[in-house]
Amino acid sequence: MKTNKTKIVIGSKLAQLLYLNKKIKRITNHLKQNPHDYNTYRILLQKVNKKKQMIKSLLKTKNNQHIE
Repeated sequence: MKTNKTKIVIGSKLAQLLYLNKKIKRITNHLKQNPHDYNTYRILLQKVNKKKQMIKSLLKTKNNQHIE
């Protein structure tokens, strides 16, 4: 993963989000070549949904850290 010379802890939510984003791009490219692969499309929807949840959770924890 390219991270502009910043260190990211491997198990952190941000690292997981970057990895998930990479998977989504790979699946999207696969679907461009195989538009009738409905199982992969379903997996893509699951990954995008998980990404939304992770972003929401990350923003929630960021806001709580600033309040304290």
